[in-house]
Amino acid sequence: MTKVIKSTIAAAVLAVMGVSTASADVTAEGVRFTGDTEFAGFCKAVVKDDVRLLRSSVSRNIGLIGASQREVLKVVSAKDGVTCNGVSLVEFSQSRDASNVYQFLTARS
Repeated sequence: MTKVIKSTIAAAVLAVMGVSTASADVTAEGVRFTGDTEFAGFCKAVVKDDVRLLRSSVSRNIGLIGASQREVLKVVSAKDGVTCNGVSLVEFSQSRDASNVYQFLTARS
């Protein structure tokens, strides 16, 4: 029963996250976040290649996206999780050469 509820909650979160994503448009001055910026902290962590900032964003979303840091990280780093500039968080970190964040994301997925 509990597993069914968790699956339903996870599916609902993913459905909401598909709509609630932040995209980063790179400009000469830096990065501008457009659309729903609720999850922009994840993209900002990649842009700055800052694992501490990423972990902070994960911690802030416990209870909203998942019940633990591990669950939040799993959901946001999924292929259909949070997107930045139209691509998944992992792909965005790779394209931005954010090696620290990329290593953190891939080591924990």
